[in-house]
Amino acid sequence: MVHRAYPPNVRSHGLVDSPSGIGANGHACWSYEELAGDFRDAAVAFLSEGTDLGQALMFVGGPEAEEVLRSVEPTSSMVADGSLQIAPFDSVYPGGRRMPNTDQWNAYVGATEQAREAGFTGLRVLAEVTSLASPAGAWHEQALWESYADRRMADFSLAALCCFDRSAVPAAGLAAIASAHPVVDRRLEDIVPFRLFGRADAVAIAGEVDAFSSATLRHLLSAGDAMQGDQVFDLAELTFIEHTGLRALHEYAQGVRDRGLSVTVRGGSPTMRRLADLLGVTL
Repeated sequence: MVHRAYPPNVRSHGLVDSPSGIGANGHACWSYEELAGDFRDAAVAFLSEGTDLGQALMFVGGPEAEEVLRSVEPTSSMVADGSLQIAPFDSVYPGGRRMPNTDQWNAYVGATEQAREAGFTGLRVLAEVTSLASPAGAWHEQALWESYADRRMADFSLAALCCFDRSAVPAAGLAAIASAHPVVDRRLEDIVPFRLFGRADAVAIAGEVDAFSSATLRHLLSAGDAMQGDQVFDLAELTFIEHTGLRALHEYAQGVRDRGLSVTVRGGSPTMRRLADLLGVTL
């Protein structure tokens, strides 16, 4: 079998109708209404690409989602022949909760390395993790985890499709979680005006940051506090940013510099630069 290859440092991003072409290190947020409907369709598209890319396939999620995968084709055959591994939820999220970010990331790194040692090109994880984000206030930490993990996935052979029941997660929470993914379900377009995501050599911000979404930007930037070393921001695809968003960027950058590290900002429109000058903020 010939596996599809993607150019180095190129990472798929944008609003999509299907998670069928996100690449070997893709990270997509998907919402669904019916497990046997739009969740199943997205799962099949995502897993099929993983097969084409030579990745090991893994599912982690709730029992209802697992039952759908076991009972419909082609995923039922994937489970039966072992090409789709079902990971017990508690083995990935002990007690039904996320581990500290470092430990959770290391667990996925370990699983990816096992897949590569077994001859696969990497790991592809289908995650139905509504239960991690649906308790009151839980979406705050889920959004931070997604941003933390995404920045590390940018140059790592791990792809993930994170699925959430739209009726169970508050719109504000789903917006924040989705904004931490480079690839987003197009049906969320109205609540996800921008996306903050990792590239191999930078953190990119694409889309628009207005007065309402600047709080989400500030929240996601805080996930970078655990990043080590100098940082680079790529604003080439940031089409608009309101002054509160600029202040959030400035305050984060200043915090990084206060730790003795550097922040480099690439791109950004002339209008954004003029606004920064008027506000007296440094990017």
